[in-house]
Amino acid sequence: MAYHESVWRRFVEDYDIDVPEEAIENELRYVELQLRHNMQYDRLAGGDMHMFPTRELDEQREEMRAAAVFEAKEPRVIKAIVAERGIDVTYEELEAEAEAIAKRQNSTIEEVKRFFGEDLGMLRRDVLDQKAREWACNQISK
Repeated sequence: MAYHESVWRRFVEDYDIDVPEEAIENELRYVELQLRHNMQYDRLAGGDMHMFPTRELDEQREEMRAAAVFEAKEPRVIKAIVAERGIDVTYEELEAEAEAIAKRQNSTIEEVKRFFGEDLGMLRRDVLDQKAREWACNQISK
């Protein structure tokens, strides 16, 4: 990963783009559902009992909203960067990423192609997003 998560988060937070409240509310519901699931799993696995999960969630409401805003905003920021900068992905970049995946997974390029498609088309979005993030992080560090 050639970008820093904290720098990327700051870039997304500062980026001026409209995010529909409905999208934020959808993400907020998902965050809350995930936290409730984690509490239930924790209880079943012998961890904390979480006797008052609603109260716990209410205490985390501000952090949950911040996470929801980021999750709703990030794909819009990436899409805007890609469009504004005209970022695209070459087949060579897809192959390089596929080779990196194969190496990380102790696999072969053939197995990676079976998973992402012979043309590696299912890997395109990931590489495009990564290039947008790298560009953004480079802007902050300049």
